[in-house]
Amino acid sequence: MLITLGIIGIVAAMTLPALIANHRKQVTLTKVKQTYNILSNALERAKVDYDTEVNNWYVPTEGSNLEKSMYFAETYMIPYLQVTHYCKDKYVAPYCNLKPKRLDDSVSGEIMGPAGDGYGTAFVLNNGTVVNVRVGAMTGAETDQGGISRIWIMFDIDGPQGFNKLGYDTFMIELGGAEGYKKNNNADRNKFLPYGYDASKNCDYYVSDMNHACNPNVTYSGSFCLAYIVCNGWDFGDKYPW
Repeated sequence: MLITLGIIGIVAAMTLPALIANHRKQVTLTKVKQTYNILSNALERAKVDYDTEVNNWYVPTEGSNLEKSMYFAETYMIPYLQVTHYCKDKYVAPYCNLKPKRLDDSVSGEIMGPAGDGYGTAFVLNNGTVVNVRVGAMTGAETDQGGISRIWIMFDIDGPQGFNKLGYDTFMIELGGAEGYKKNNNADRNKFLPYGYDASKNCDYYVSDMNHACNPNVTYSGSFCLAYIVCNGWDFGDKYPW
C-alpha cells in the first residue's frame, strides 16, 4: 500500500503543475473573450444611438489625448457598460495607475490610467477588468489624419492583483485592428479587433520576429498576443509563449 501511495504521489507531483497551468490558461481565455465581447457589444449599442459608421462620430479635435479619451469613454462606452469605478482624470491607485510589463518582463512605458495629457482614461468593469481607453496619436510621430482619431484599448482582466503583463493578463484591441494611421489597409473601423490584427495574415505572423509580436525576444513584446489567440479560433495555439 505504501508503494502504491508513493507511486500516486510521484504521478501527482509530475502532473499537477501541468494541470494548474492548463486551468489558468482556460480561466484567462474565458475572461479575455468575455471582456472582448462586453466591449464589442457596447460599441454596437452606441452605434444604434449615434451612427453605424463610427468615422461619423464626433470626437473633439482640440485638446489633449486625455480629454479626447474621456469624451469617447463617457459618450460612447461607459453608458453601455456596467462600470464600478471611473478614473476620469485622476491618476490614483489601485486601478488608475497600472503599469503593465511587456512579455519579456521589461517595463512597457505604457500607463493604464490618466497619467498626463498624452495618456487615456480608465475604468473598471463589474467583472474586475481594468479598461484603459486612449484616443489620438500613439506616438509623437503620429498625427490624426482626418475623420475619427485612432482609438485603442488596453485591458487587464484581473486588475492590480495579477501579472500586469502583456499576453498574460493584459491585452490590446483597436478600432480596425491593424489599421494604424499609416496602414491604409481598409480595415473595418466599425468594430474592435485585436491590436495588429490583419485578416490577410497567417497565425505565425503574430509570433514572428516583429517588434510588437507575441514573442518575448522582440523589442515591444506582447502587443499582438490577442491577435494570435483570435487567429487560432480563440485558442492559444501551439506557439503561445507561456
